[in-house]
Amino acid sequence: MQRMFVGLFLCSLFFAVGGDAQSRDTKEKPVWTLEFIKVRPEQYALALGHLDDQWVRIREEAKRQGAVLSYQRISNAGLVTPDRKPTDPISVVLVTEYKSITAYMEREKLFASIRENLPSNTPPGMLKLRQENDFETVEHVFVEVPAVGSPQNAWVLPVS
Repeated sequence: MQRMFVGLFLCSLFFAVGGDAQSRDTKEKPVWTLEFIKVRPEQYALALGHLDDQWVRIREEAKRQGAVLSYQRISNAGLVTPDRKPTDPISVVLVTEYKSITAYMEREKLFASIRENLPSNTPPGMLKLRQENDFETVEHVFVEVPAVGSPQNAWVLPVS
């Protein structure tokens, strides 16, 4: 049900999107990415360790360099609801706000250079986590939609 809702939401964004992604004012606006990760409960602490060692450190340096404006790591771990079981996967949302579409488009090159210069603190168990594909990741990209005007003033960059 949740995947269907997310799918319908994304489809509605693509139908409502139009306009010129190359206009000057759009190129200067911040761009947000949301990465949705699901991880098994028994791997959650290891996953957070990986995110601390890699994702957070890389974004902190990118923020220092000015390409990233902000970032957040949000999770539903510990959230108690009537329909949630202790064995259900834990969801983590990673939000990154980039300075502009240009900064977003150049992120992989920037992140690679940052990764090369950071000393690795990756514990041996982290390699096992990545090899077992305990992460299920989906990324979406968004840009601010003006409050005034039509939906044609906004655009969404498709992510492959």
